[in-house]
Amino acid sequence: MSSYFVMPLQQNKFHYDNKPCYHTQNRTEIRPKQVIKHQKVYSHNISNIHFGSRSINHLYEEYNWYINHDHTPAINSFLKIEADKKTMDGFLTAILNTEDRSYQFIDSLVRQPREMGKLTKSLQEKVGEESKNIMPFMFDSPYHKAYTKFIEKKYLNSHTLSELLRVRPDWKGDVLLEKHRQLKGNDYFEIGNIPKEFPHNHLFTIADYLKNQMEVGLKQKKDINNLKLDNREYEFKFFTEGRSDKNVFGVFTPEHKKYVFKMAPEESRSLDNPFALGTLAKIDTYLTTNRSRNSAPLCYYNHDRNMSVYKYIEHTPVDNPSKDMKVISEHLPDFKELGLSYNDTVGYKNYFRLNYNSNEDIRNTEGFSQGIENNEWISVDNDHVTYNLHFQPPISKYNAPLPNAMQMFF
Repeated sequence: MSSYFVMPLQQNKFHYDNKPCYHTQNRTEIRPKQVIKHQKVYSHNISNIHFGSRSINHLYEEYNWYINHDHTPAINSFLKIEADKKTMDGFLTAILNTEDRSYQFIDSLVRQPREMGKLTKSLQEKVGEESKNIMPFMFDSPYHKAYTKFIEKKYLNSHTLSELLRVRPDWKGDVLLEKHRQLKGNDYFEIGNIPKEFPHNHLFTIADYLKNQMEVGLKQKKDINNLKLDNREYEFKFFTEGRSDKNVFGVFTPEHKKYVFKMAPEESRSLDNPFALGTLAKIDTYLTTNRSRNSAPLCYYNHDRNMSVYKYIEHTPVDNPSKDMKVISEHLPDFKELGLSYNDTVGYKNYFRLNYNSNEDIRNTEGFSQGIENNEWISVDNDHVTYNLHFQPPISKYNAPLPNAMQMFF
């Protein structure tokens, strides 16, 4: 018998070309390698550690087998183990108190935001409802302590802002600005990528052209002349009506690709204020990177210019427009699954019916066909939402509540 027990990692079939591979419902994604340290635990000690009915050695053997051989995420592997609540609660404490193990466990939760409700209920049944391990908003909870370290490590190791915003949308603006400086070495803050249909800085030339068409206060329909750049002719439409702090333009490329430019005065830019395009970009990046079918996909946000570029959504009217937040929520179920809920109805006209012609990118979103069957909507203005997921507690250094419209009046 060996004098020590090594957590088996070398047979982990999640690894491909030295990068762990995470499986989703529809595809396999290659992620940057997470370093998992080999842990040595001496057998003459570990065999004597018991949580209720089973030793930690046996628990880890089964847990590792599900992860490494059965290709099961850590949280789901934990839930597969059969043991009494006292045993499972003690085992979960051991996992959360080990840095690499806790990161792996929490990461497997965060990567399944739509399953958070089911996973919360399953964990409650597995370890008991009184366990502090499933009370993430308590500061002395082992989960809260482990999650704080997870967020710190995620912030340190992320290579793009979109990686951070895929985890949660409520990062503080100054935190994102500082991360951008670390990544790019400048203050030219951007999220996402300029669509390929705008070559040779055409996007910024178009933005400068449209800037002269912007209006403040009450707005009315108007025509905008075409713009020709390098033998490429772009067409435009002014979508903003009524009173709004944003200007919204339709931009149509020579290839018949359709985009929406949202623009506002540069002095109103913010990553934290209600209605600000930067605040909206955080929320929409979260929705876009999580493949939400109920939201217009965001392509690109430029902080200096205070502008965003979205994929155009065909304006198919909803059957019965409503200001009732309960009705709105029922027609945007993927918002709820991703932890977002509307907190006011200022933008109640910004909904369109989800259908096969909405947009080619929308057809590849999570649960698209089901959304069509259920007569769901697409929202094109999402800055009136609150974020809350059970196992995603806010960490004050990094996160702050998303603003809402009522903050403008009280």
